[in-house]
Amino acid sequence: MPDESLNPPGADDSRRLMLRAKGGDRKAFDVVVKRYANMVVGLAFKLLGSRDEALDCAQDAFVKAWENVARYDPKWSVATWLRRVVTNLALDRLRRRRSSAALSMVIEETFASDEAGPSERAEKKERSDVVREIIELLPEKYRTVLILRDMEGVDIADIALVTGTNAATVRWRLHRARALFRERWLAISSRE
Repeated sequence: MPDESLNPPGADDSRRLMLRAKGGDRKAFDVVVKRYANMVVGLAFKLLGSRDEALDCAQDAFVKAWENVARYDPKWSVATWLRRVVTNLALDRLRRRRSSAALSMVIEETFASDEAGPSERAEKKERSDVVREIIELLPEKYRTVLILRDMEGVDIADIALVTGTNAATVRWRLHRARALFRERWLAISSRE
C-alpha cells in the first residue's frame, strides 16, 4: 500500500515534501522528482536543444538537488528552486561547448500544422530554423530570460530567483532580448 503521507493535499505539498527530503527522507524526494521531471527535462531541452543532453542535464540537476537539499529554502517554490538548478547546469554545459553547435530549439511545434501542405511545412521549417538561429545568437543573459518567460511561461519574480537578479533586471533583460530578437528577425526578413 502506498505511503499516503507522501502525497498530502494542498498548495504547499511540494514544499512539505522538500522539507521532509531535507530531513533525509529519500521517498519524499523521489515524489518531487516524479512531479517535476517533465518540467526539468523540458527546460533543459529548451536551453540545450538536444534531447539526450537535456536528459543528462535533468539527471544531473536532480542529483545536485538531492546533494544540496539541505540548502533548500521553503520561501522558494520547489519549481523555482529546481529551475535555478537546471538553468545553472544547462548554462554551464553551454559555456563548455562554446562551438557554434549550440542551442537548437524545437520551435517547429509552435509553427507546425498537420493541415499544412508540403510547401507550407517547408516554409514553417525554414522560419523555425531562423528563429532557432536568432535565439542561439542572443547573449546568454538575454536568451535565458527569453526562454524562461516566453517559452516556459515562468513569471518575472521566479525568473529573478532563477537568475539571481531582481525583477527590474529581468524585465529590462526581457525587453532587451525581445528587441534584439526583433532587430535580427527584421534584418533577416528584409534580405529575403
